[in-house]
Amino acid sequence: MISDASTCGFYTVLLAGSLINYSHYPKGTCQKCCLIDWEDDIKYLLYTRNQYTYDYLKVGDSRGLHRSDFNFKNPTVIYIHSNLEDATSKSDSAQAINKAFLKKGRYNVILVDWSRLSTAPWYFNSISNIKDVGEHVAKFIRFLLNQDYRLRKIHVIGFGMGAEVAGYIGQKLKRWDYILNRVTGLDPPYFIFYPESSYRYLNYKVARFVDVIHTDGGSSGNSEAIGHADFYPNDGIALQPGCITRKVFDDRFLDSFFDCSHNRAWKYFAESVNSRYSFRSKICKPSKTFRYCKFGPNGKAYMGFYADEDLRGKFYLETNSYPPYGY
Repeated sequence: MISDASTCGFYTVLLAGSLINYSHYPKGTCQKCCLIDWEDDIKYLLYTRNQYTYDYLKVGDSRGLHRSDFNFKNPTVIYIHSNLEDATSKSDSAQAINKAFLKKGRYNVILVDWSRLSTAPWYFNSISNIKDVGEHVAKFIRFLLNQDYRLRKIHVIGFGMGAEVAGYIGQKLKRWDYILNRVTGLDPPYFIFYPESSYRYLNYKVARFVDVIHTDGGSSGNSEAIGHADFYPNDGIALQPGCITRKVFDDRFLDSFFDCSHNRAWKYFAESVNSRYSFRSKICKPSKTFRYCKFGPNGKAYMGFYADEDLRGKFYLETNSYPPYGY
Protein backbone atom coordinates (compact mmCIF):
# COMPACT_ATOMS: atom_id res chain seq x y z
CA MET A 1 0.00 0.00 0.00
CA ILE A 2 1.14 3.56 -0.77
CA SER A 3 0.79 6.16 1.99
CA ASP A 4 2.82 9.09 0.61
CA ALA A 5 0.41 12.05 0.39
CA SER A 6 2.36 13.70 -2.43
CA THR A 7 2.19 10.53 -4.51
CA CYS A 8 -1.52 10.03 -3.85
CA GLY A 9 -2.66 13.42 -5.12
CA PHE A 10 -6.01 14.05 -6.78
CA TYR A 11 -6.39 16.40 -9.75
CA THR A 12 -9.02 17.68 -12.14
CA VAL A 13 -7.68 17.95 -15.69
CA LEU A 14 -9.12 19.08 -19.01
CA LEU A 15 -9.07 16.23 -21.52
CA ALA A 16 -10.51 16.62 -25.02
CA GLY A 17 -12.78 19.39 -23.81
CA SER A 18 -14.07 17.56 -20.72
CA LEU A 19 -13.07 17.84 -17.06
CA ILE A 20 -11.72 14.51 -15.78
CA ASN A 21 -10.71 13.48 -12.26
CA TYR A 22 -7.17 12.09 -12.36
CA SER A 23 -4.65 10.59 -9.93
CA HIS A 24 -1.11 9.24 -10.40
CA TYR A 25 -1.98 6.10 -8.42
CA PRO A 26 -5.35 4.51 -7.68
CA LYS A 27 -6.93 4.43 -4.25
CA GLY A 28 -8.18 1.11 -3.00
CA THR A 29 -7.14 -2.13 -1.36
CA CYS A 30 -4.65 -3.41 -3.95
CA GLN A 31 -0.95 -3.79 -3.16
CA LYS A 32 0.06 -0.74 -5.21
CA CYS A 33 -2.96 1.37 -4.29
CA CYS A 34 -2.98 4.46 -2.13
CA LEU A 35 -4.63 3.97 1.26
CA ILE A 36 -8.30 4.90 1.50
CA ASP A 37 -9.16 7.69 3.92
CA TRP A 38 -12.72 6.66 4.74
CA GLU A 39 -13.80 10.10 5.95
CA ASP A 40 -12.20 12.09 3.15
CA ASP A 41 -12.58 9.73 0.20
CA ILE A 42 -16.29 8.96 0.66
CA LYS A 43 -18.25 12.09 1.49
CA TYR A 44 -21.94 12.62 2.19
CA LEU A 45 -23.18 16.01 1.04
CA LEU A 46 -26.62 16.97 2.35
CA TYR A 47 -28.67 19.48 0.35
CA THR A 48 -32.08 20.67 1.54
CA ARG A 49 -32.56 24.25 0.30
CA ASN A 50 -30.43 25.10 -2.72
CA GLN A 51 -27.62 23.77 -4.88
CA TYR A 52 -24.98 25.93 -3.30
CA THR A 53 -25.31 25.12 0.39
CA TYR A 54 -24.67 21.71 1.88
CA ASP A 55 -23.74 20.01 5.14
CA TYR A 56 -21.15 17.25 5.50
CA LEU A 57 -22.57 14.18 7.21
CA LYS A 58 -20.46 11.40 8.69
CA VAL A 59 -21.20 7.83 9.69
CA GLY A 60 -21.72 7.72 13.45
CA ASP A 61 -21.75 11.50 13.94
CA SER A 62 -25.21 11.87 15.49
CA ARG A 63 -24.47 15.36 16.80
CA GLY A 64 -23.50 16.53 13.32
CA LEU A 65 -26.64 14.97 11.85
CA HIS A 66 -28.97 16.69 14.30
CA ARG A 67 -27.18 20.02 13.88
CA SER A 68 -27.49 19.82 10.10
CA ASP A 69 -30.51 20.72 7.99
CA PHE A 70 -31.53 17.06 7.74
CA ASN A 71 -35.30 16.89 8.25
CA PHE A 72 -36.51 13.62 9.73
CA LYS A 73 -40.02 14.27 8.40
CA ASN A 74 -38.97 14.52 4.76
CA PRO A 75 -38.11 11.76 2.29
CA THR A 76 -34.45 11.21 1.44
CA VAL A 77 -32.77 10.65 -1.90
CA ILE A 78 -29.29 9.12 -1.78
CA TYR A 79 -27.52 9.55 -5.11
CA ILE A 80 -24.29 7.85 -6.21
CA HIS A 81 -22.48 9.24 -9.26
CA SER A 82 -20.47 7.20 -11.76
CA ASN A 83 -16.72 6.92 -12.22
CA LEU A 84 -14.80 10.00 -13.45
CA GLU A 85 -17.53 12.23 -11.97
CA ASP A 86 -17.87 14.05 -8.67
CA ALA A 87 -20.78 15.32 -6.59
CA THR A 88 -20.26 19.07 -6.96
CA SER A 89 -19.50 19.65 -10.64
CA LYS A 90 -22.35 21.49 -12.36
CA SER A 91 -21.85 19.49 -15.55
CA ASP A 92 -22.08 16.05 -13.93
CA SER A 93 -25.10 13.95 -13.03
CA ALA A 94 -25.20 14.54 -9.27
CA GLN A 95 -26.04 18.24 -9.43
CA ALA A 96 -28.70 17.69 -12.08
CA ILE A 97 -30.44 15.16 -9.84
CA ASN A 98 -29.96 17.43 -6.84
CA LYS A 99 -31.46 20.43 -8.63
CA ALA A 100 -34.47 18.40 -9.77
CA PHE A 101 -35.41 17.20 -6.28
CA LEU A 102 -34.81 20.57 -4.63
CA LYS A 103 -37.12 22.10 -7.23
CA LYS A 104 -39.74 19.44 -6.56
CA GLY A 105 -40.09 20.22 -2.87
CA ARG A 106 -39.03 19.12 0.58
CA TYR A 107 -36.33 16.49 0.27
CA ASN A 108 -33.14 15.53 1.98
CA VAL A 109 -30.82 15.08 -1.00
CA ILE A 110 -27.62 13.27 -0.06
CA LEU A 111 -24.96 13.10 -2.75
CA VAL A 112 -22.34 10.42 -2.17
CA ASP A 113 -19.00 11.70 -3.45
CA TRP A 114 -16.62 8.81 -4.15
CA SER A 115 -14.69 10.64 -6.89
CA ARG A 116 -11.30 9.99 -5.27
CA LEU A 117 -11.94 6.26 -5.58
CA SER A 118 -13.03 6.38 -9.23
CA THR A 119 -10.45 8.48 -11.04
CA ALA A 120 -8.81 8.17 -14.44
CA PRO A 121 -7.07 6.18 -15.71
CA TRP A 122 -7.88 3.56 -13.07
CA TYR A 123 -11.04 2.01 -14.53
CA PHE A 124 -10.50 -1.48 -13.14
CA ASN A 125 -9.62 -0.15 -9.69
CA SER A 126 -12.84 1.87 -9.74
CA ILE A 127 -14.74 -1.37 -10.38
CA SER A 128 -12.91 -3.03 -7.50
CA ASN A 129 -13.90 -0.17 -5.19
CA ILE A 130 -17.64 -0.57 -5.85
CA LYS A 131 -18.10 -3.07 -3.04
CA ASP A 132 -16.19 -1.01 -0.45
CA VAL A 133 -18.12 2.14 -1.33
CA GLY A 134 -21.42 0.26 -1.22
CA GLU A 135 -20.67 -1.16 2.20
CA HIS A 136 -19.73 2.29 3.53
CA VAL A 137 -22.99 3.80 2.25
CA ALA A 138 -24.94 0.88 3.73
CA LYS A 139 -23.36 1.68 7.10
CA PHE A 140 -24.37 5.31 6.63
CA ILE A 141 -27.98 4.28 6.00
CA ARG A 142 -27.92 2.01 9.03
CA PHE A 143 -26.64 4.99 11.02
CA LEU A 144 -29.68 7.02 9.87
CA LEU A 145 -31.99 4.17 10.88
CA ASN A 146 -30.37 4.03 14.32
CA GLN A 147 -31.30 7.71 14.66
CA ASP A 148 -34.96 6.68 14.20
CA TYR A 149 -35.22 7.65 10.54
CA ARG A 150 -37.63 5.42 8.59
CA LEU A 151 -36.19 3.14 5.94
CA ARG A 152 -39.27 3.42 3.71
CA LYS A 153 -38.47 7.10 3.14
CA ILE A 154 -35.13 6.35 1.48
CA HIS A 155 -34.76 6.14 -2.31
CA VAL A 156 -31.30 5.11 -3.54
CA ILE A 157 -30.34 6.14 -7.08
CA GLY A 158 -27.12 5.33 -8.92
CA PHE A 159 -25.74 6.19 -12.35
CA GLY A 160 -23.27 4.04 -14.27
CA MET A 161 -20.91 2.41 -11.77
CA GLY A 162 -22.95 4.16 -9.12
CA ALA A 163 -25.87 1.89 -10.07
CA GLU A 164 -23.79 -1.13 -9.08
CA VAL A 165 -22.85 0.64 -5.85
CA ALA A 166 -26.57 1.10 -5.23
CA GLY A 167 -27.09 -2.60 -5.85
CA TYR A 168 -24.46 -3.58 -3.33
CA ILE A 169 -25.97 -1.19 -0.78
CA GLY A 170 -29.23 -3.09 -1.10
CA GLN A 171 -27.49 -6.46 -0.80
CA LYS A 172 -25.57 -5.42 2.30
CA LEU A 173 -28.63 -4.00 4.02
CA LYS A 174 -30.56 -7.22 3.35
CA ARG A 175 -27.85 -9.15 5.20
CA TRP A 176 -28.59 -6.88 8.14
CA ASP A 177 -32.34 -7.56 7.76
CA TYR A 178 -33.16 -4.19 6.20
CA ILE A 179 -34.91 -3.98 2.83
CA LEU A 180 -34.78 -0.77 0.82
CA ASN A 181 -38.08 0.41 -0.58
CA ARG A 182 -36.71 1.53 -3.94
CA VAL A 183 -33.46 1.46 -5.90
CA THR A 184 -33.15 3.13 -9.30
CA GLY A 185 -30.34 2.23 -11.69
CA LEU A 186 -29.46 4.71 -14.44
CA ASP A 187 -27.73 2.93 -17.31
CA PRO A 188 -25.77 0.42 -15.21
CA PRO A 189 -22.42 -0.34 -16.83
CA TYR A 190 -21.42 -3.07 -19.19
CA PHE A 191 -18.09 -4.37 -17.90
CA ILE A 192 -16.55 -5.49 -21.17
CA PHE A 193 -13.84 -7.58 -19.52
CA TYR A 194 -16.18 -9.02 -16.90
CA PRO A 195 -19.22 -10.40 -18.81
CA GLU A 196 -20.07 -12.79 -15.96
CA SER A 197 -18.61 -10.56 -13.32
CA SER A 198 -19.07 -10.80 -9.60
CA TYR A 199 -19.05 -6.99 -9.70
CA ARG A 200 -22.66 -6.98 -10.88
CA TYR A 201 -24.70 -6.19 -7.79
CA LEU A 202 -27.81 -4.48 -9.11
CA ASN A 203 -30.80 -6.79 -9.56
CA TYR A 204 -34.47 -7.04 -8.63
CA LYS A 205 -33.66 -8.62 -5.27
CA VAL A 206 -31.95 -5.58 -3.71
CA ALA A 207 -35.14 -3.62 -2.94
CA ARG A 208 -38.91 -3.91 -2.93
CA PHE A 209 -38.92 -2.05 -6.25
CA VAL A 210 -35.98 -1.79 -8.63
CA ASP A 211 -36.39 0.27 -11.79
CA VAL A 212 -33.67 0.60 -14.41
CA ILE A 213 -33.26 2.99 -17.34
CA HIS A 214 -31.11 1.68 -20.21
CA THR A 215 -29.78 4.20 -22.75
CA ASP A 216 -26.44 2.89 -24.00
CA GLY A 217 -26.86 -0.87 -24.12
CA GLY A 218 -24.02 -2.77 -25.73
CA SER A 219 -21.61 0.13 -25.34
CA SER A 220 -21.15 1.79 -21.94
CA GLY A 221 -24.36 0.32 -20.58
CA ASN A 222 -25.71 -3.12 -19.74
CA SER A 223 -28.86 -3.88 -21.75
CA GLU A 224 -29.88 -6.90 -19.67
CA ALA A 225 -33.22 -6.64 -17.87
CA ILE A 226 -32.23 -6.81 -14.21
CA GLY A 227 -34.94 -4.90 -12.34
CA HIS A 228 -38.63 -5.28 -11.68
CA ALA A 229 -39.20 -2.69 -14.41
CA ASP A 230 -36.61 -2.03 -17.12
CA PHE A 231 -37.08 0.94 -19.44
CA TYR A 232 -35.55 1.17 -22.90
CA PRO A 233 -35.96 4.68 -24.34
CA ASN A 234 -35.27 4.60 -28.08
CA ASP A 235 -34.53 0.85 -27.78
CA GLY A 236 -32.04 1.56 -24.98
CA ILE A 237 -29.03 1.83 -27.28
CA ALA A 238 -26.71 4.42 -28.81
CA LEU A 239 -27.07 6.77 -30.42
CA GLN A 240 -29.88 8.34 -28.44
CA PRO A 241 -31.73 11.12 -30.33
CA GLY A 242 -29.64 14.28 -30.34
CA CYS A 243 -26.38 12.38 -29.82
CA ILE A 244 -25.18 12.89 -33.36
CA THR A 245 -21.63 12.98 -34.58
CA ARG A 246 -21.72 16.64 -35.63
CA LYS A 247 -22.17 17.63 -31.98
CA VAL A 248 -18.54 16.58 -31.49
CA PHE A 249 -17.60 19.86 -33.14
CA ASP A 250 -20.25 21.93 -31.36
CA ASP A 251 -19.81 20.84 -27.75
CA ARG A 252 -17.52 18.96 -25.39
CA PHE A 253 -15.97 16.06 -27.30
CA LEU A 254 -16.20 13.30 -24.70
CA ASP A 255 -19.63 14.28 -23.43
CA SER A 256 -21.13 14.82 -26.87
CA PHE A 257 -19.95 11.62 -28.50
CA PHE A 258 -18.62 8.90 -26.22
CA ASP A 259 -20.84 9.57 -23.18
CA CYS A 260 -23.88 11.27 -24.69
CA SER A 261 -26.17 8.22 -24.83
CA HIS A 262 -24.91 6.99 -21.46
CA ASN A 263 -25.63 10.38 -19.88
CA ARG A 264 -29.14 10.48 -21.29
CA ALA A 265 -30.22 8.10 -18.50
CA TRP A 266 -29.68 10.66 -15.75
CA LYS A 267 -30.93 13.50 -17.92
CA TYR A 268 -34.21 11.68 -18.58
CA PHE A 269 -34.61 10.81 -14.91
CA ALA A 270 -33.84 14.34 -13.72
CA GLU A 271 -36.48 15.71 -16.08
CA SER A 272 -39.04 13.15 -14.90
CA VAL A 273 -38.86 14.35 -11.28
CA ASN A 274 -40.83 17.47 -12.17
CA SER A 275 -42.68 16.15 -15.21
CA ARG A 276 -44.97 13.34 -14.13
CA TYR A 277 -46.53 12.35 -17.45
CA SER A 278 -43.70 13.04 -19.91
CA PHE A 279 -42.23 9.57 -20.38
CA ARG A 280 -45.22 7.37 -21.16
CA SER A 281 -43.99 3.87 -21.95
CA LYS A 282 -45.16 0.79 -23.80
CA ILE A 283 -44.79 -2.85 -22.83
CA CYS A 284 -43.80 -5.52 -25.33
CA LYS A 285 -44.04 -9.26 -25.43
CA PRO A 286 -40.72 -10.95 -26.31
CA SER A 287 -42.02 -11.98 -29.74
CA LYS A 288 -43.19 -8.51 -30.70
CA THR A 289 -41.22 -5.71 -32.32
CA PHE A 290 -41.20 -2.14 -31.09
CA ARG A 291 -43.96 -0.90 -33.39
CA TYR A 292 -46.40 -3.54 -32.15
CA CYS A 293 -46.01 -2.60 -28.49
CA LYS A 294 -49.02 -1.79 -26.38
CA PHE A 295 -49.11 0.80 -23.65
CA GLY A 296 -48.50 -0.49 -20.16
CA PRO A 297 -51.15 -1.61 -17.67
CA ASN A 298 -54.11 0.77 -17.88
CA GLY A 299 -51.98 2.99 -20.12
CA LYS A 300 -50.14 4.31 -17.07
CA ALA A 301 -46.57 3.11 -17.39
CA TYR A 302 -44.21 6.04 -16.96
CA MET A 303 -40.44 5.98 -16.91
CA GLY A 304 -38.52 7.83 -14.23
CA PHE A 305 -39.34 9.08 -10.78
CA TYR A 306 -43.07 8.40 -11.12
CA ALA A 307 -42.70 4.80 -12.25
CA ASP A 308 -45.43 2.73 -10.61
CA GLU A 309 -43.90 0.35 -8.09
CA ASP A 310 -46.26 -2.42 -9.24
CA LEU A 311 -44.79 -2.43 -12.76
CA ARG A 312 -43.10 -5.60 -13.96
CA GLY A 313 -41.34 -6.26 -17.25
CA LYS A 314 -39.69 -4.37 -20.09
CA PHE A 315 -40.97 -1.01 -21.24
CA TYR A 316 -40.22 1.02 -24.35
CA LEU A 317 -40.65 4.64 -25.37
CA GLU A 318 -39.34 7.35 -27.64
CA THR A 319 -37.92 10.73 -26.63
CA ASN A 320 -37.18 14.09 -28.15
CA SER A 321 -33.67 14.95 -29.29
CA TYR A 322 -33.40 17.95 -26.98
CA PRO A 323 -34.98 19.07 -23.66
CA PRO A 324 -37.70 18.58 -22.82
CA TYR A 325 -36.95 14.99 -23.75
CA GLY A 326 -40.31 13.57 -22.71
CA TYR A 327 -43.59 13.98 -24.55
